[in-house]
Amino acid sequence: MSLSDYPFSREAAARVKETGYSLEGLLEEPNREPRLSRLVRRRASDRVLGAVRGEIPDERAHPLAELLSYPLARVMVSCLKDEHLTRRYALAEAKLASRKMVREDLSDLLLLARDLEVFPQSDQDGLRVHFSDYLKAASRMRSPGWKLVNRSLDAGWVAVTSHELARLLEERARERVGQSLPLPVPEDICEKLRADLERIEEELSAKRAEERVDLGEVTEDAFPPCIRGMLDQVSKGTNLAHTARFALTTFLLAVGMDVDEVVSVFNTSPDFDEERTRYQVEHIAGKGGTSYRPPSCATMATYGNCPGEDRLCRWVNHPLSYYERKLKRGGGG
Repeated sequence: MSLSDYPFSREAAARVKETGYSLEGLLEEPNREPRLSRLVRRRASDRVLGAVRGEIPDERAHPLAELLSYPLARVMVSCLKDEHLTRRYALAEAKLASRKMVREDLSDLLLLARDLEVFPQSDQDGLRVHFSDYLKAASRMRSPGWKLVNRSLDAGWVAVTSHELARLLEERARERVGQSLPLPVPEDICEKLRADLERIEEELSAKRAEERVDLGEVTEDAFPPCIRGMLDQVSKGTNLAHTARFALTTFLLAVGMDVDEVVSVFNTSPDFDEERTRYQVEHIAGKGGTSYRPPSCATMATYGNCPGEDRLCRWVNHPLSYYERKLKRGGGG
């Protein structure tokens, strides 16, 4: 197992310290090892850009540069202070590691598992993970097959395949990568990375524009049952739960309503405070630098904000997908 394949591991972090290279040393000009510095900086930028695009490309040309590029990529993400990017980056690093895990021998996979604080047992009876470790790793997985009640459990141990173990470790890796991000990075370090950061910001803005929903004039008849139900509750003077307010606000902004229009939606709530509501809506809309997208159908169900499916719900996994399909069918038809 190569440490450069899993730079988030504790063993890899120890190896980085042993090399004696510092962030300041790699970024200073002139540099005592300019070629290595260029490789590390390019690969760090590629890691973050890959996260923006959806996948970090695999690279094995220079193991030391690969190893050193990970902490620098985390610094780049931290300098940008974008919550959406932080989540994308953690997921992309975990996905990159996952693609490598499936190629590992079981013995190496077990070593990585222990580093990620999962302690499987492997013997003639097969591979098992203690239910406490299993739950920590599988808690975010929504597929019924990962629910503990649907697993084979014997004396506190859950039977898994090596492929399933790799998937569990992917989740643990995502958590490890996201830990402590964003880091407190001195402004002068961020300034030295300005050229890379501007390129990342440019691609991030382009990606957001690509993902932005432009569905023309808002058509309430095309709203999914969850959103219609929330609007009905608000109109009757019911205070929505925080998760429901967030879901409703992000949805209305995504389909083209402006801040003033969304604020007015909540003016019948018993606890309506225009100044506070406007601040919250503007924050969700991206005034602070981070805009938010509506939660998926799975997340809505998790928080109890799904009132039940209609026929179209069965064919989509996101409220915005429902809205778009309904518009194509002719709104309320």
